[in-house]
Amino acid sequence: MKADDLVKYMADMFPYRRKSSRDWIGPVSVGLGLGIAVGVGLGCLVAPTTGEETRRRLRDSAGRLRHSAERAKDRALGAAHRARDELQESTSSITGERSFADEIGAR
Repeated sequence: MKADDLVKYMADMFPYRRKSSRDWIGPVSVGLGLGIAVGVGLGCLVAPTTGEETRRRLRDSAGRLRHSAERAKDRALGAAHRARDELQESTSSITGERSFADEIGAR
C-alpha cells in the first residue's frame, strides 16, 4: 500500500476536505472590507470636531513634528562635528603631525 492510497483511504473514512486558499481568501476579504467601512462610518458619525478642524489639527501637529525632527537633526550634527573636532585634536596632539583634514582646510 502506497502513502497516497493510505491518504485516500483515510479521506474516504472521514468527511474532511482540505481547504484551498480560494476557500478562505474571499470571506476574509469581504469581512475585512465590511469592517473597515463600518469603522470609517462610525468614526465619521461620532467625530468630536468638524472635518475642517480635524485637518487643521493634523496639519499643526505635522508641522510641530517636522520642527522637532529638524531640531534633533541639528543637535545630532552638532554633536558629530564636536566629536570629529575632538578626535582631530587628540590625534594631532598624539602624533604631533597635521591631519589630512587640517591640510585641506589650510589650502
